Amino acid sequence: MGSKRNERLKELFLQEISSALRNVNGINANGILTLTGSELTRDGKVLYIYYSVLGTDDERRRKELILKANSRDIRTQLFRRLCLKNVPELVFRFDDTPEKASHLENLFKQIHAEDGTERGGKAKKKQADPLKNDKTDENPGPRD
Repeated sequence: MGSKRNERLKELFLQEISSALRNVNGINANGILTLTGSELTRDGKVLYIYYSVLGTDDERRRKELILKANSRDIRTQLFRRLCLKNVPELVFRFDDTPEKASHLENLFKQIHAEDGTERGGKAKKKQADPLKNDKTDENPGPRD
């Protein structure tokens, strides 16, 4: 029963934190900050907020400092806006999942590019498929 409540609280906190971050000075200066998720401990005392930054490492460090400096103010805003007995401590953590996904995507592209060539750098010849009709239809429409 408590897990459903925690899920609802996580979503509520994430929405409220997102709106509170709009008023933080310097957060929108360089690099794009995205809140990727949140995790609430079982006892509800700590909320981990995961974020990613589209930009350089310098911009990422700058956003991290801004988030840490403003976490207490954001928590205070949550106290004021929400009618809850306890508001958890906010801990911001960098989420490197988008970077890992981009790296994997590049690896897949590299494998795909290497797969198109044989040893010795010669391109594989594609055999024509006798069942495939390469002619375009003058009147394109839905096909079954």
